[in-house]
Amino acid sequence: MRENCFFIKKDDIVNDQISLTGDEFLHLSKVLRAGVGDKVKCFYDASPFYDCEIVEITKHYATLKVLGEQSCLSNPTDRIVLYQALPKLDKLEFIAQKLTELGVSEIRPIKTQFCIAKDNPNKLDRLNKIVVSACKQCNRTALLKIAPTTNLKDADFSEFDLVLFANENEGTVTIDSLHDQIKDAKSIAFIVGSEGGFSNAEIEKLSKNSHSVSLGKRILRTETASVAIASYISLVKEKR
Repeated sequence: MRENCFFIKKDDIVNDQISLTGDEFLHLSKVLRAGVGDKVKCFYDASPFYDCEIVEITKHYATLKVLGEQSCLSNPTDRIVLYQALPKLDKLEFIAQKLTELGVSEIRPIKTQFCIAKDNPNKLDRLNKIVVSACKQCNRTALLKIAPTTNLKDADFSEFDLVLFANENEGTVTIDSLHDQIKDAKSIAFIVGSEGGFSNAEIEKLSKNSHSVSLGKRILRTETASVAIASYISLVKEKR
């Protein structure tokens, strides 16, 4: 059975002891009803897993003793970044959860001409909590990063080895035809439109600065397209 896992800050570890507070403490004490002597795991962003034993529980915090550590073998080894045209919040939450599981490194929301949703920076805390929960589920410690929303016209793809553009109008080039390039690339960006799609001018610009690819005969929802591309990249990378 998988051990219960808790997210901490690096500074929470002092002299091989961890002070667990806040929501993580409430989950341990009120939901799991854990007790002194129980074993749990802890991690912070990109850390190993720390094997711990509960040595004290008070009304406001728990003290854990670090018994040892294990390397995390599930963290991404390549840099995979989604440029996601801003969708409705519930869809962005779904995308963040699933792409964490699929080994994506970062989501960069972008504003495009036909975006329906409005940017809501106040929801970033909720998105980060979803990412932490997904990391616990998939045994990953490196958090998926969610960048502030920017405009498509300001996006710079020059830092990537390979850039993929999910183009519903692409009739010949499939993502599978780029299998070898995906396998060899150390950094990949992929671009997915929102519910409203891209304008003709945006499609023309993106097609010149990336590999325009088809995801099949059917037009996919924005969240389906993002997960489909991330799934394919993940499968190719795992077979290396």
